[in-house]
Amino acid sequence: MKASLLKCVLGVIATLVFAVNVQAQCGSCGGCESGSGCVSSDGGVVMGSGSGAVVEGVVSDAGACGPTVSYQTQTVMRSQYVTETKMVPSTTYQRQTQTRMRTVSKQVARVESRSQEYTVMVPQTQTRTENYTVQVCVPYTEEQPYTVQVPVTTQVEQSYQVSVPYTDQVEQTYTVQVPYTENVEQSYTVQVPVTETKTQTYMVNVPYTEQVAQEYTVQVPVQKTREESYQVCVPYTEEVAQNYTVQVPVTSSRTETYQVCVPYTETITQNYSVNVPYTETMTQDYTVNVPYTESVEQPYTVSVPVTEQVAQNYTVQVPCTEQVAQTYQVRVPVQQTHTAYRTVSTCVPVTTMRSVTKDMGSYQCQAVQVSGSSSYASAGSSRRGILGGCGLLGKHGGCGGCGSCNSCSTSCGCGDACGGCDSGCGAAASACAPQIAYRRVYVPNCVTTQVPVTTYQRQTSQVPYTYTTTSYTCETKTRMVPVTKMQSETRTRMVNVTKYTTEQRTRTVQVQKCRQETRQRTYEVQKCRTETRTREVPVTRTRMETRTREVPVTTMTTETRTRMVPVQRQRMETRTRTVPYTEMTTENRTRMVTVQKCRQEERTREYQVTSYTTETKTRSVPVTKMRTEERTRMVPVTKTRLETRTRMVPQTTYTTETRTRTINKTRMESQEQSREVSFTVNVPETRTRTYNVTVYDTVQEQVPETFSVCVPVTTMTAVQVQKCVQVPSTIQVPVYSSPAPVSAGCSSCGGGEVISSGAIMQSAPVMESAPMATGAGCTNCGN
Repeated sequence: MKASLLKCVLGVIATLVFAVNVQAQCGSCGGCESGSGCVSSDGGVVMGSGSGAVVEGVVSDAGACGPTVSYQTQTVMRSQYVTETKMVPSTTYQRQTQTRMRTVSKQVARVESRSQEYTVMVPQTQTRTENYTVQVCVPYTEEQPYTVQVPVTTQVEQSYQVSVPYTDQVEQTYTVQVPYTENVEQSYTVQVPVTETKTQTYMVNVPYTEQVAQEYTVQVPVQKTREESYQVCVPYTEEVAQNYTVQVPVTSSRTETYQVCVPYTETITQNYSVNVPYTETMTQDYTVNVPYTESVEQPYTVSVPVTEQVAQNYTVQVPCTEQVAQTYQVRVPVQQTHTAYRTVSTCVPVTTMRSVTKDMGSYQCQAVQVSGSSSYASAGSSRRGILGGCGLLGKHGGCGGCGSCNSCSTSCGCGDACGGCDSGCGAAASACAPQIAYRRVYVPNCVTTQVPVTTYQRQTSQVPYTYTTTSYTCETKTRMVPVTKMQSETRTRMVNVTKYTTEQRTRTVQVQKCRQETRQRTYEVQKCRTETRTREVPVTRTRMETRTREVPVTTMTTETRTRMVPVQRQRMETRTRTVPYTEMTTENRTRMVTVQKCRQEERTREYQVTSYTTETKTRSVPVTKMRTEERTRMVPVTKTRLETRTRMVPQTTYTTETRTRTINKTRMESQEQSREVSFTVNVPETRTRTYNVTVYDTVQEQVPETFSVCVPVTTMTAVQVQKCVQVPSTIQVPVYSSPAPVSAGCSSCGGGEVISSGAIMQSAPVMESAPMATGAGCTNCGN
């Protein structure tokens, strides 16, 4: 539908463009040579458009040998959008309530009586004879020998030696090294730095920033809302009667016989043994060491010192200075020039060819051949007024037309006023050559060309550069250096030597001694004797008694009761809500993007280069030397001499004696005894009892249940749809009369032509382009 509408609009636009731009170019040249015939001031018109036109009958009254114009009503089909209502099937879901049977399990209670055997431990009292052992304490006496160390002290005379010190003043000769200083001239080498300034050229990549327009696509959210229906499960509560079973307890009592162990107390006579303590007084002899002092002569040895003069040889280090040749290392600077490579990054323009397709087309005039029948001939002559004849739209245009032609004297159309038609009226004039219509058509011409495109690529290159380095070489030189050496000399000196001689001397020493004395002492001894006694002892015993008691018994009875139970159910409700949603629309935007680029710049810098020159200088160096001097001094010397002395020393010796003593001891003896012991034993007894048990049986039954189902329902919904239809419209179109169909010119002025009523004027089919010389163009003027 859209294609047909577009075709109609383009047809109308093309007709108007061809009518304005395509002209015959016959101006004031004086006639048409092609035999198309000139018209008066009113020219022809193209009837209809691309979709066809109906021309109603019009009688044209030709005056002054020219066509007359009249207007007629023409119906044209135009496209128009019409809104129609269309029924569309739509499916909705309706919720329906249905019923089904569901199996429900229920617990039904019942009471069962069961028997159970249980075991009871019944206590019984028994008696047994028990033998036991008793430990009895028995005292006894034992003679025991022992050894005693008896000290004996005596005085012994002892001689000893004592070293008695004394001091003497002795003259001593000693050597002293006395230092003195001398100034010595010394040559030395100094490295003197020399600084030079050099200039160096280097390349720098300078970054700069460009703003580039960049197109990008953005998804822009658009907020919209829509109405939406939804279903909600609305809960509600309903009271339902429910039967349930309850176990009701019933309490009753019964008489029960049981046995009890009843304790009772008896008094029995019991014999027991008791250890009774008693005290005895005893006499004991003991020995005591009594100390005493004696004076004893004691010999001792004394070391007596004796001093002698002895000649001693010793070695002295005498300093001696000598001039010694010394080699030393000197660092000599050497400058060297080196060549190295560094990496330089440059942006190099690279031109590449890229294929670009352009449309080199243009608008061209294409000739359309119209059928040569009589009915179309008249239409062709009238059509020339707008496309092929003289003038634009049948009026005086840029070329002037043939308006001054008021009579037709020749068969070519215009008379002498237009210059006439020379030889162009031949056979074609009699038959009025085929009518050619021109239209402006755009002819595309796609041409692919190679276009150079320049891009920048970053390339890395190795660039050589030179630099100077300073290195040092070691040179060996010799210089005289004063060296102080020590020479050994052997000398003699008298030295006091102290010796010791041994002398025997006597001294009186006090010696501590002990003598033994025997003494007596009285002490008490604790002893025990065993006695047998009698006592009354209470004994607890038990006897079995049978008693009766009332025992409460609880049984369960089943009762059926009814209660109202709230049941939670749901029903479906349809509600409406407004739901916001977001749609994304695509927008093309432009932004300025910063692009980082680099350009190379050549710069110059100055740097300092330091070199060293060697200079020899002289300085005075103080040298310390030593001279030897002999001096004398008085030295105090401490000496000792031995003296023998005598002293009394107490001396203690020990003698061993063997003695005897009586020791009281106790030993434990075992005795066997027996006794009667009562004890209780639990005897198991099996009994039987009956008890009630509640048992639940599972019973299944069918219960109706309602549930909701969504059922699809198809309905027809009215939808508004736009449709493109052809609508007829009426327009006013000018119609021109044409000369006689036999000859191309006017034979008699005032002739007219009646265009048959109801002729259908359609657009001529597009044919191949004919040369411009065969149409309505002018050939005399060269246009």
